[in-house]
Amino acid sequence: MLRIKDINHVVYRHPDLDAVERFLTDFGLVVAHRTDERLYMRGAGTIPYVYVAERSHMPSFAAVAFALESATDLVAAQLLPGASKVAPIGAPGGGQCVTLTDPAGRSVQLVHGIEAVEPIPMRPALTLNNAEEKRRFGDVQRAPRAPAQVLRLGHIALGVTDVARNLRWYTEVLGLLPSDFIVETQNEPPVAAFLRLNRGDAWTDHHTVALFHAPEDHVHHASFEVQDLDAQFHGNAWMVSQGWTPVWGVGRHILGSQIFDYWRDPSGNIIEHFTDGDLYKHDSPLGVTPASDDSLYQWGPPMTVERFLGGAIQL
Repeated sequence: MLRIKDINHVVYRHPDLDAVERFLTDFGLVVAHRTDERLYMRGAGTIPYVYVAERSHMPSFAAVAFALESATDLVAAQLLPGASKVAPIGAPGGGQCVTLTDPAGRSVQLVHGIEAVEPIPMRPALTLNNAEEKRRFGDVQRAPRAPAQVLRLGHIALGVTDVARNLRWYTEVLGLLPSDFIVETQNEPPVAAFLRLNRGDAWTDHHTVALFHAPEDHVHHASFEVQDLDAQFHGNAWMVSQGWTPVWGVGRHILGSQIFDYWRDPSGNIIEHFTDGDLYKHDSPLGVTPASDDSLYQWGPPMTVERFLGGAIQL
């Protein structure tokens, strides 16, 4: 079975690279490299880019990439059904990749050997006092109002016409593990699934891929981690001050527990900030939740499943 280290980057196509650069900079990403045809945006971590914007007449989703543990995994990946041969990556940091196609026709890249970069300094996470435990003595909290500095890409959410088929592919081919299912009734297959990496005893995000039933196969959103709650709220205020309109948030999800806010980029794609998510490991139990609007969030602006999941059809 393939050993996936983490989700690495996403690739979107946009007709206006200047507009998407301004949006992503306000969102909290940093320009790493730009050509006439491509824009590479990074976070504060050691991955040289987490978001690639390609120039195109029509906006679309191009690919999602996952980093493999070793070159051995990359060689094994090319033996999977429909896989490409190992090929060099013509992008900052180099490396190699194998390209697969998931059941919905999306390009899934498995990458290895991309050269790491020096991290960008981030402010320390805030020290929080609660009613029962005080941890901050004599210090004040003064997080700046600024873009919510992004650390990394955390997950991608996919609308699929066939949840069962995609669930099999992502678990059997990529080796992901289900953390939570959403079901219409207890005796029916899931209508949504949250899948995490299999990192053995190491703790990993509650989900790296989310699947949900949709009338068309599309990418609903890509999600990027920020430092803490204050970064989330200050970043939200910064985006509004720059003229961007939130799709939803700030709020806290039920499944995964992330604090979130969602935005629509100039091409119409949805992108998310998140912080304070749950961590699971290989033997964490599977949860099953009835489908309802209550499964979306614990608190935040009012939202329905129909409105949220029907909000972006992007092939």
